[in-house]
Amino acid sequence: MSDLPCRRVGYWWSDKKSRKLSAIELTAVCRASGLELVKLDLNLSLEEQGPFSAIVHKMSDILVKALKGDEQSKAICESFQKYIDSHPKMVIIDSFENIRKVLSRYEQYRIVNESEICNEGDIFIPAFVELNTMDVQKNLCKMKLAGVDFPLVCKPSMAHGSFRSHQMSIIFNEKGLKDITPPCVVQKFINHNAVLYKLFIIGDEYFVIERPSLKNFSASDKETIFFDSNEISKPNSVSELTALDDNESYTPTIWPEQQKMDNIVRVLHKYLGLDLLGIDVVIDNRTGHYAIIDMNVFPGYYEAGNFYHMLTNLILKKINLKGAGLMEEDYEPKLIHKLSPVLKMNESSAGEDFQYWNTFDSKNVLPHATDSCSSVASTCCNTIHPVNQAEVDGTFQSRIDKHLQKVQNDVQEDSGVETSDSCDEKKNKICQRIVKHQHSKKSAPNKELR
Repeated sequence: MSDLPCRRVGYWWSDKKSRKLSAIELTAVCRASGLELVKLDLNLSLEEQGPFSAIVHKMSDILVKALKGDEQSKAICESFQKYIDSHPKMVIIDSFENIRKVLSRYEQYRIVNESEICNEGDIFIPAFVELNTMDVQKNLCKMKLAGVDFPLVCKPSMAHGSFRSHQMSIIFNEKGLKDITPPCVVQKFINHNAVLYKLFIIGDEYFVIERPSLKNFSASDKETIFFDSNEISKPNSVSELTALDDNESYTPTIWPEQQKMDNIVRVLHKYLGLDLLGIDVVIDNRTGHYAIIDMNVFPGYYEAGNFYHMLTNLILKKINLKGAGLMEEDYEPKLIHKLSPVLKMNESSAGEDFQYWNTFDSKNVLPHATDSCSSVASTCCNTIHPVNQAEVDGTFQSRIDKHLQKVQNDVQEDSGVETSDSCDEKKNKICQRIVKHQHSKKSAPNKELR
């Protein structure tokens, strides 16, 4: 029996994403499951590059450029869509139709805000409105009607397409409205004790990563604060913006409940239809309610050492089901693991003993075809090459260890937002934030995801 892959999967993402998402490693995992991974050339005919059983891509930035009128991007998108339409038996992850739902922050907020998830009371989209003018009085009127008050977060309307998508600001008063750059979305800021939860979804599986976030704010006469959301929420981000104020009374950290997270993933999949999706969630430190504050297509899965297996499982499952003419099962999200690369330390070590907290249930990770796929696999492929579970577990742990070591090194070398501090000052700030974060955890009841 031939050892050659019998099914071809086309893929495309930017060179920037390729530097972090290894096509070599993904190719090896796909090959072990009988799939041949092929990089697409968007400037050539896809008919000549095919046939493909599936295509997985991140073309959100090209879609944004096409929407803005870029002729080359429009031609690429039209050609891509034409190829998809002419091959209805091919799996596509994800469709342009669904991706367009989250390109605009206003549209993604509107869609989720109108879903049943926001009728439950304890899960919500913070009040928001889109501003398209610099007229302060008109903007104040729109904000009042939408229930948006100060402090607020100002975000570019487009969630993808350029580095500017992540350039945001905190506005504390009416005077600060002069600092907006329309079109933009302004959203009520929710105090959340500087902790962000990122939900990374791959099909019906997802994992949760805790990240640093903005500290608590209140309306005041402060000048507008500008920041890059990517920098603020790096695992090793160290900034005055992510450290709780010294005079602040500490509120115990509320660990997210799995039932709530499952519900968020389930409903957003229903309305957005995306298999590769990132969701940012914060927990209101006053009410304990869950606020969905951002969504993005095909996020960075770099902290999940088993991502390549999860993506391969997803592709394989969809190919097998479609090849057998079967409908997909009812969507039921499965939490695979949770990881918190937020630094921990023994307070007596004065910043010398850095450690990390993470949990992972290796029994929940499927390195090859899932049970739901195996029953129909023979209709689509003669050979599925199993992956050695011990090797998978070892590889995952090795990748986690390497990631955590890199984070530790980055903490010592890169301050994230603050770039002018000396090494000792950086370490001191790191320690301050770690102690405060740990203080909250120690005083909190054990409400971890379960």
